Formats: sequence, C-alpha cells, structure tokens
Amino acid sequence: MDKKSDFVQEIVVLRSVYGKVGQKYLINPCKDPVTKRFPDCVKRVDSNGDMILTDNERNSGKFFIPEDTVFTIEDGTTFDLSDEIQKATWEAIKNCKLIAPSRFAKDANGVSLIDGKQDKYDLKPRYGVAELYVDMPGVETAQRVSRKKLIHQALEYIFNEPQGLEGLITKAKLLGHRMTNAPAADIEDYLASVAEKDPKRIIDLYTGTDTRLRLLLVDARDNKVIYMKDKLYMYGDNVILGATDDAVITWMKDPKHKKILDLITKDTYPNLYEDEGKADNKK
Repeated sequence: MDKKSDFVQEIVVLRSVYGKVGQKYLINPCKDPVTKRFPDCVKRVDSNGDMILTDNERNSGKFFIPEDTVFTIEDGTTFDLSDEIQKATWEAIKNCKLIAPSRFAKDANGVSLIDGKQDKYDLKPRYGVAELYVDMPGVETAQRVSRKKLIHQALEYIFNEPQGLEGLITKAKLLGHRMTNAPAADIEDYLASVAEKDPKRIIDLYTGTDTRLRLLLVDARDNKVIYMKDKLYMYGDNVILGATDDAVITWMKDPKHKKILDLITKDTYPNLYEDEGKADNKK
C-alpha cells in the first residue's frame, strides 16, 4: 500500500445527517459499551478537577484527557489518527451513542442507528439514536472493491469446478441444498447466488482444509449415523460430538477421536468398506 493510501485511512471525518446546517454537538468522553471503561487516554479527575495520574503516566509524555472534557463536534469535524492528540480525542468520543460507525450501520437487532425502525404502516422511519456517522474517505470504496474481488474469486472457483458436475453437487450439498438430479447450470446459478451474498463461504468450500470432514458430517446426518438429541450432536448411545457443526468438526479433527471417527466413517459409507473387503479377498 502506498503512502497516500495509508494517509487516507488515517483520516476520520464525522458527518451529520442534517448536513452543514451549523448543528453542534457537545460530547463528553464515553465508556466502551462492552468493557464499561473509558479508553486508556481518558482519566478520572479529583475534587479539584485535576486528572488522577500515576507517576508512570505523568512521566510518560503521553497525552491524556480529563473525563469531564466537553468536545464540540459538528458536520465535517476531522481527526488525523496519525496525530497523538487527535487520535486520543477520537478514542475518547467514538463510543458516543450519537455517533454511528457508518451511515448505514445497524444495531444487534438489525435496526438502523441513523434512521431507526421502519414501520410497515408508515413510509417515514422513526429516527434512530445516532445523528453523526463516520466517513473514512477512500475506505468504503476500498471495501466495496475488495468485496467485488472476493465475489469474482468465488465465481471463478464455481465456474472452473475441477470435479465437474459431481463437484458442484457436493458443494451444494455442503451448503444444505440437495441438487443431485439438477442440471449443472441450475447448480451453478444457486452457488453463484450464494457467492454474491457471502463469497467467503464459497471460497472456504474450495480452499478450506475441513471440506472432507464437513461432507462426512452432512452424509452422517443424512444416514442417521449422527443425530441430534437435546440440542447436541450424538453418535451411538453416548458419544457427544458438540452442539454446532463447527464444534463437531473440531471434535473430528482431534487425534484422540480417530478410532471413533473411523467408526463414523465406516457406518456412513458402508459400501466403500464392502468394496475394500472384496478387493482384499481377491488378493
């Protein structure tokens, strides 16, 4: 990455949803919603309004911000993260509820932080909790380009499937879509639709080291060799494999479970072992 690109990504610009109307926001340092603590650059103050610092902090030469500082923010306020003071200021306020990490950021429930929840009976959404949002010049564009590259890579894998139709059927199967009797074009269309929504999921099918085990899990479930009981994957009467697909894969990869894994494989693909037995008898 060139120096110009590095510079662009170290600039944070705050934009107001109302635009350049002179709206000003008075913001105090904010705690991290997860840790419930101020960032390291923000310090408590005593009854005299002085920052409470340790000797090491006082002699460190670092820039600190009193917790009662009030920052005036408006549309276009810019922070150069390569500057210690501006970076500390940004760290101090970035967790403010009025600031969304992007224009279209959503909360854990999928509700827009800026626009709020859309009522199906009302064309106008209720306003969200945030009125400012982060604009990092060049970063969003770079992210869009990166995503397009990932989609292109995923599509290349699909359209150049080394195992042909059988490979396409297997990939669809791993995604939970049985398409055994479908034409190749239909399977490619399905996989392409997945690639456009989640390209990494397709790329992982082709480049991941767990594909063989994931296929075993799918087939074992289809053949009732592995089953669900009390929200846990089970084998036999008392072998607990895990609560999720990923947990089962982790269990399968553990060397100490190899003997049981071999039994699962044999129960899942009995025909393969019958063929091996016939071949051994001929010898």
